[in-house]
Amino acid sequence: MNIENVPDITVNQSPLIPSQLMTLATSLCQYSGVAHKSARVDTNLAGVRLFRIDSYHKHSPQMYEQGIVIIIQGYKIGHLNQYQFNYDPQQCLLVTTPYPIVCETFASQQQPLIGINIDFDLTVIRQLVTMIESEQQRQFNYEGSCGVATTKMTERMYRSVEQLLEVLHDPLDATVIGPSLIRQLFYYLLQGEKGYLLAQYCEQDSALSKISAVIDYVQLHYDTKLQVHELAAMAGMSVSVFHKVFKQVVTDPPMQYIKKIRLNNAKTLILQQGMAANIAAGQVGYESPTQFSREFKRYFGLPPSKIHENAGFIR
Repeated sequence: MNIENVPDITVNQSPLIPSQLMTLATSLCQYSGVAHKSARVDTNLAGVRLFRIDSYHKHSPQMYEQGIVIIIQGYKIGHLNQYQFNYDPQQCLLVTTPYPIVCETFASQQQPLIGINIDFDLTVIRQLVTMIESEQQRQFNYEGSCGVATTKMTERMYRSVEQLLEVLHDPLDATVIGPSLIRQLFYYLLQGEKGYLLAQYCEQDSALSKISAVIDYVQLHYDTKLQVHELAAMAGMSVSVFHKVFKQVVTDPPMQYIKKIRLNNAKTLILQQGMAANIAAGQVGYESPTQFSREFKRYFGLPPSKIHENAGFIR
């Protein structure tokens, strides 16, 4: 689709966003070699990646890893079954379990989408939760909720991100100063409106934590025959309770989620390794190539043989 045929992509910047933030983001793209292309690259700090997208993309399912997505310019509209959310320079995205999210990306060569992914550090988050609950004499609400949400960026968060972008320009600065800035950002997120979601992620007895452990297992064994009753046992739940809680957290029933994981991994094998569709189908656990092709087309909107035509970077 030509960019002139897509909705207006002008980004309305919040007054809170420091002007220096965009300058540093553009400079980091140049430093990282992605100033003139769409890509996602590692930075000088482990667990932090920079991404740049310079064209509009219609709705397309993509796997999102656990962590935070902070956009500095541009915006996306995400669809997770019945949920829809916008994330942009004013709203960052929290993803507590790996999700296949359908996203519409608003970007152009004149106004590329630029942002960073930050992995969660379970140890650091758990320490912060303990400190906050102890010092403030309060408990986070661990009631079950969807494991993906947007949360408002605050002035303190912007300052942390600005400092982080600055140190990412230098390997030693990133190594020495970067971890403290990530810790600071986690702290501000925990103090924010969706802090409970981050707290649930590291609370061992929470429903989110139990489902996350099951999903970690699925991520490693999606190519095998997975039985719902076995997954329920891993979570310490009955099958009926597991179904209910899994759908609440993930928004999909267990087998539907597993199918999406298989299809997304098959897409990666086809695109990145040049694997034939029938071989990729077997690699991700499909016994019938015909069924695989049918479900692939229904999910991605294109048959496996055509997926290269829509293979631009859209993460």
